[in-house]
Amino acid sequence: MKPPNTETIIYRLKSGLPDELHRLLEQAGRHCLKRGESLYIAGGMVRDLLLCLPGKDIDLVVEGDSHSLAIELARIFDGEITLHEQFRTAKLSVGGFSIDVATARKEAYSHPGALPTVQAGTIEDDLRRRDFSINSMAISVSGENYGRLIDPLGGFADLEGRLVRILHPASFTDDPTRIFRAIRYEQRFGFQLQTAPLKLLEKGKGNISSLSADRLRYEFECIFAEQAPEMALARAYQLSVLGEISEALIFDKTEAKWFEAARGAYSPQAVPFALYMALLNYRLGNEDNNKLIKRLNLPADAAKTVSGISRLKQKQDDLKKADMRPSDIYYLLAGFDPLAIKACAIACPHHIVKKRLELYLTELRHIRPILGGEDLIRLGYSPGPAIGQALLAIQEKRLNGSVSSRQQETELARNLLQDSKPEQ
Repeated sequence: MKPPNTETIIYRLKSGLPDELHRLLEQAGRHCLKRGESLYIAGGMVRDLLLCLPGKDIDLVVEGDSHSLAIELARIFDGEITLHEQFRTAKLSVGGFSIDVATARKEAYSHPGALPTVQAGTIEDDLRRRDFSINSMAISVSGENYGRLIDPLGGFADLEGRLVRILHPASFTDDPTRIFRAIRYEQRFGFQLQTAPLKLLEKGKGNISSLSADRLRYEFECIFAEQAPEMALARAYQLSVLGEISEALIFDKTEAKWFEAARGAYSPQAVPFALYMALLNYRLGNEDNNKLIKRLNLPADAAKTVSGISRLKQKQDDLKKADMRPSDIYYLLAGFDPLAIKACAIACPHHIVKKRLELYLTELRHIRPILGGEDLIRLGYSPGPAIGQALLAIQEKRLNGSVSSRQQETELARNLLQDSKPEQ
């Protein structure tokens, strides 16, 4: 099938983008024309428009100076900008939209996993440096060429053929993060990695070890942001990509069910990164768990969730006991991160343990005495350890349903503090 003509692409731009953003692109294109520069939409937005999918990210490429262009556009549209010198890129925030502006460039890699060195180039240079043919298309948004598709590498044909194709044999070696993107695109769109790229992926996956912790963690963030991340993770496990990160990592139908359950529990909100990561790590032992936390340089909150998994699994035998009261459940779990408890509630195979974990999350952790220390002081009791002990006893009674009103708490407090004389 032939690529869509200019009129069709212009229609898709108008129908696929918010009106305000489309007007901004038109004005930006006219402004570039005055500067004697050509402006393009490139990358994933073009791919998604051709697939008739809603675009998420706006990437503009200018055959000129991206920094001065971004500064002028920010002034014209009353926006804010962030400039990045190393790659001559800028982020422009206008009217609630975030747009990346980059100078068309060439790239070279000094060694596997390194960040590239760059120099200015043409739009075709810029497209040829990209990861996959389906991401190596652009649409002109300036001058009489507005709406023209630039596709020097056959990206549209690969969209039609439902193929994920790399652009050169060293692609996965130069940038091992492309391995994760290839898997994400394959699973997101229902495409297929060709035999040759699969062989090169097999050859290049060993370079994953050269990636920094932050770059590797970002790839997991991108996978978790997919509509069904379990599909990409299962494929990564099948291709032994997860094994390059930790030999202990497993991802099969069991983990896939956990991920689906997490999504069902949080819908329509997004599942927290830390919860997905805890479920991914659930079957790891304590040592492997800690190694992966370090390998990904997890933020403190996520690390707390993930590290809590190993300790919580050790509490499961206690949570199976037949004679556990609600207060026993509360005091057993009170020191754990709620997301770690949620992960265990999803992944634990024991029904009674699941039920008690959910009871803690939905009810017990929210139970507090109605009375506070100041209330007891107003009743005439002196501040001191006895008041604190009384409040703990009241909370235990509330957890177990023995008291449920302010009056009952007050009567219980007087009984507990009868040996502590009120102040005169």
